Amino acid sequence: MKNICTIQAGEKAYAIIKDEGLQKERIKCMLGAAGGPKWIILYGLDKALYKAFLKKRKNSVYMIGSSIATWRFAALSLADGLQGIEAFKERYFAQQYSMQPDRHEITAETVAILEAFLPDSKVDEIVKHPTQRLCIITARSRHLLQYDDTFRLGAGLAINAITNVLSRKLVGLHFDRFAFYDAREFPSFIQWENYHTQYIPLNNNNLKKAVLASGSIPLVMNGVVFQHDGKTHILRDGGLVDYQQDLPLEPGDYIALYPHYSDRIIPGWFDKPLKYRKPYHALENVCMVSPSKEAIASLRYKKIPDRKDFYTFAGDDSRRLLFWNETVALGQQIAEEFMELVESGRIKDRVIPFKR
Repeated sequence: MKNICTIQAGEKAYAIIKDEGLQKERIKCMLGAAGGPKWIILYGLDKALYKAFLKKRKNSVYMIGSSIATWRFAALSLADGLQGIEAFKERYFAQQYSMQPDRHEITAETVAILEAFLPDSKVDEIVKHPTQRLCIITARSRHLLQYDDTFRLGAGLAINAITNVLSRKLVGLHFDRFAFYDAREFPSFIQWENYHTQYIPLNNNNLKKAVLASGSIPLVMNGVVFQHDGKTHILRDGGLVDYQQDLPLEPGDYIALYPHYSDRIIPGWFDKPLKYRKPYHALENVCMVSPSKEAIASLRYKKIPDRKDFYTFAGDDSRRLLFWNETVALGQQIAEEFMELVESGRIKDRVIPFKR
């Protein structure tokens, strides 16, 4: 199968790629979206991009994501990123649940996945990585959303969904952004302005808690208790504020490389049903690589994996794994095509301006 990856770029990134191709030195950051099992289509790309653009770098690169992207980027930011992402993938695929799992069971299994690829002994590898700078986006819960009981949390989410229809900025009434960043280099080129943002330096004590919090989906998992500035906060999935990274990036002669499972960007978690909700920012420095619609249509269920798979294949993990492994195989083909385009220089002919 040919033409199975789509490459879109904002105005600045498009000009750079058309002029000189995609060079390692131009990549300042990698972006990653929330989306649960959707990441499986990106597994091959993650490995290819690590080998081509992350491994043996001399200059820093920021790894910026929310939810499942944080987990991918944490794995890739270990001393051996390939071994890290492989360990994450193997344990992620192996997760199992009862027929009707509650929040406690799902949270416990999620913690087990985290411990499998990121035990305490490896945290220092991320904190002291020579070039990769992890940036973890989480959402601090406010008002009713601070509670984990179904009634208050559900009511808070419903109110959030309603106000979000009026304006994405109103999500700030319900959540603040808590962004954990590498203490050695502040990501000043991200100019967040839509919600109040608290910046917290990563360290050996808070990194795993931040990773767990960034993927803690409300009503599915328990919120993560976090102490900061003498106060107790409840942190939840970073996708609630930044679902698919519509980030206000400072203009410059650099590329923000974005391996994505979709050819469009949905700004917030509550924007998923709002087909009219477009990215707010220009994304001029972003180069986004995604599977083509034809590639996705070639999968047996005409879609990539998602969280519904745990219900669709409940009690039949063999069918789930068959589908997921087929998706991995397709993702590997996408990665191979993309890298051939990069190495041959033909990416100049395949890149297209962003569709907004």
